[in-house]
Amino acid sequence: MTHEAPFGNTFALLTGLGPAAIAVMRLRGPAVSAFLDHHVRRRRAASASGPRVGDIWHAELLDASGVVLDDILVSIHGLSPTWDLRLHTHGSPWLIRRCTDLLLQSGFVADADPAATLWPTTDTLAAEAYVLLPRMLTYRGAEWLLAEVPRLRDALRQLLDLSDHEAQRRLCQELSARLAIVDWFIRPARIVLVGPPNAGKSTLANALADETASLVSPVPGTTRDWVDIPGQIRGFPVTWIDTAGLRDTDDPLEAASVARTRNVLRSADSVVVVLDSSEAGLDSGRAFLSVYADLSPACVALNKVDLGVNSAEVLVSLPPPWRSRAARVSAMAKVGLDALETLVLDGLGRDEQALSASGAFTERQADILQSAVSYRDNTRFRSLISSIIGQ
Repeated sequence: MTHEAPFGNTFALLTGLGPAAIAVMRLRGPAVSAFLDHHVRRRRAASASGPRVGDIWHAELLDASGVVLDDILVSIHGLSPTWDLRLHTHGSPWLIRRCTDLLLQSGFVADADPAATLWPTTDTLAAEAYVLLPRMLTYRGAEWLLAEVPRLRDALRQLLDLSDHEAQRRLCQELSARLAIVDWFIRPARIVLVGPPNAGKSTLANALADETASLVSPVPGTTRDWVDIPGQIRGFPVTWIDTAGLRDTDDPLEAASVARTRNVLRSADSVVVVLDSSEAGLDSGRAFLSVYADLSPACVALNKVDLGVNSAEVLVSLPPPWRSRAARVSAMAKVGLDALETLVLDGLGRDEQALSASGAFTERQADILQSAVSYRDNTRFRSLISSIIGQ
């Protein structure tokens, strides 16, 4: 059931929270007319006949001061007085927040269950999955979520058949604990690439993301600030963060970049140290290790193996805890990336085998399972478990 403001003025984000190429926001209700007047400026004059169902406008989204926030498309699906239209914006999380603020200020309320009208169902577990589905950032996440519906239903029926309380309690806790898997697909893991200048971090970031997002140059210090590059590892969403090279420097601009790199490390979910394993990079690598040996990287990328050098000398120079996490790679030739990604996933705790196990995928389900653990009364226990399924 949707929550609607007086006169039914609602909005719903029909796509994920981003970052993404586009975002689609659905607006319904009489307040749409005023929102169009104040916050949407068509790139071409409106036709004399006015808006029609099926129209697609090229327009600009304006803030309360008339400043352009984005270049958008508007598609008309229903007309006054109820209205039904879509705002097709760019998928920046910042832009989604600004658009949401504008709608709230314009008298709209968020549709509490936008997916209910997109995928109608009387199945409680399926309905919860459909609400969550737009937040899945990768195709693998969507596949996992939809497959989880029958798996969880079967596990809950198994719970209802158990008579041993300890077995019930153990299974409840296992199912509840797997709620954490949802986060693997709705929040990209932040993976920071660090290392000395000219180790090949930008080239590696571009190779891992399979796109050119960071400027590449043989000149040390080219990257002056960190760069976010969206990507995925085997269907798990990630953000690769290319950073400025870490070294002592008298250049004030480069020193500021190094300071920002240190700051971004604090927000990292995982760290990949990138070292130049060629003869030319040995000195800068030693200087880096002398200062940053206290890092705990998920992976140490011994880069530039395409130059035909032996990286054994670099491997021996690594701190002992780092050696088992080393991967010989060539960012330029895209060699060794699979081994690097395996180490990163292991460091993040992304267990691919866990995706085939049943588990809770909403907080409602997990909370009920946790509550059921404390009930020894079988009638009450069965009632709680049945409520997850919607029986």
